[in-house]
Amino acid sequence: MNQEHSPQIPARPRSTDKTKGFTLVELLVVIGIIALLVAILLPALNKARQQGNWATCLSNLKQIGNAMQLYAQENRGYYPRPASGSNGPQADDYIFWQEQPPPGRNADDSALCPYLNAKGDKFKTIMRCPSDLYADRRVKPGREAYGAFRYSYSMNQWWVSTPQDGTPAITAPRPKISQVHNAAEKILMIEEKEPNDGRWDFSQETVGGDDELGDRHSKQGNILWNDYHVTRLYWKEVSSHLGTTNDPSNPFQ
Repeated sequence: MNQEHSPQIPARPRSTDKTKGFTLVELLVVIGIIALLVAILLPALNKARQQGNWATCLSNLKQIGNAMQLYAQENRGYYPRPASGSNGPQADDYIFWQEQPPPGRNADDSALCPYLNAKGDKFKTIMRCPSDLYADRRVKPGREAYGAFRYSYSMNQWWVSTPQDGTPAITAPRPKISQVHNAAEKILMIEEKEPNDGRWDFSQETVGGDDELGDRHSKQGNILWNDYHVTRLYWKEVSSHLGTTNDPSNPFQ
């Protein structure tokens, strides 16, 4: 008797693909770890960026100091003018910054450009602290005639002139670098917190003026001294000596 054999169905091969998706719990764990790492690393990254900005700002002022020295050597011991708003514009301003009247002055014509060997964006970058929000600076009331000062460094107003007997500052005799006393302790340029123009008017600080030293670098700001070295200080370290016998703002005292 013939036995009927059922046709044999070939066995389905086992899948070798063991890949599977992440579960919701696993995804949440990964996201939590990433968030924790970001929280740990972000302060360190911010600190590193701030340190980098401080170093760049310090380098800017050192370059400006070298340019000032070269300018004086070629101009009988005179510095360029402090680029005052109320006393300017002048042909030998260290920076041409006035925005008014349109189209404003060309920064490439600034007195320091040849001595920095820089024009255009390169020159403007040297004149700005990378931590300074200069683009947001507004024109203050009464200063609409020349616009906002969109740079970071201001020159000590003592270099405008040395007025005597009521002589207007703009026409009075200008000082020379040979007249400076204790150059390493006297301010040439300062990183202002809210500059109005290219001139640092130290006298305003005794009555709460707006020419305070910047606090962009861990609450400190950079200062270029008359011997061309640069340091970072707190404003109180400067303001406590203004008007004293050791006044850092008066280079001729």
